[in-house]
Amino acid sequence: MPALRVLVADDQIPPSDIPQGEFRKRFFAEFGDNPEHRRFMEQCVFMGDIVQGLKDSGYRVTTARTYADATKEISNGSFDLAVIDLGWFMDFSIPETDRGAAGWSLCQQLDDKDERSGKRTPQILFSSRFPTDPALSREAARRQKLPVFKEATETVRNSLMAAIGFVDATLAAQRVASSTSPKRFNEELQNIALSFFKEPLRDYRRWALLTLALVGTSVAVLLTGVGLALVGSLKVAALSSITSLVTGLISTLLYRRLGVAQRAVDASRREVLKQLSAHGTKGG
Repeated sequence: MPALRVLVADDQIPPSDIPQGEFRKRFFAEFGDNPEHRRFMEQCVFMGDIVQGLKDSGYRVTTARTYADATKEISNGSFDLAVIDLGWFMDFSIPETDRGAAGWSLCQQLDDKDERSGKRTPQILFSSRFPTDPALSREAARRQKLPVFKEATETVRNSLMAAIGFVDATLAAQRVASSTSPKRFNEELQNIALSFFKEPLRDYRRWALLTLALVGTSVAVLLTGVGLALVGSLKVAALSSITSLVTGLISTLLYRRLGVAQRAVDASRREVLKQLSAHGTKGG
């Protein structure tokens, strides 16, 4: 199966030919060390981790750190997916009034190329301004781009990787769609998507096994206590206390955690299958 070709265009991708410490030192020396620039540097480290994570996952990654480089890559390259930063505030080759929305121009360049070539390249619009400016995400949806919130956190990294993985799974299913029936296409697409839930399902099974083990232990304790109570070796009050303790431990530590895990898996599964079913019906 060919590896997904991903374009990541973002002015916060750190240079690959300069050690991170040296890049940080040069940046602060040129622009000054203040809270705003420190946040920018955190995003640079974050974007470096994103790029490396994609490469480690087997994707063929092309990066563009400047608007000019992004334009060149879009013009000359061929990609299965593009992750495009909305704001290019540190690219001083762009007029200051245009930096905040330069990503739209890159998206449009890719759209124009797709129209000429007859293909369609999925695009993820990456921006930290979606929560403060909801109109941006609505506009992204109108233009058929997937808006993903940009912030230097593990949650955001996982969300972006999941979105890219979903595109990869969809394209993989489409590659076999031409030689399969619509029903088979839907099944393939669903099976690939469900593979992303292996870890949550493992977590659920782990808690389920622990719950069963403790339930078995509590039953054994209860039966033992009943036997001892019958022969007078154990007071009924002590028996009640032990069984209440074990039962409380099950309900508090396990049943609650098991229920949360099960609901999370079920909700995610339903949502993905719903989306995949709609997509697969169109593709079939």
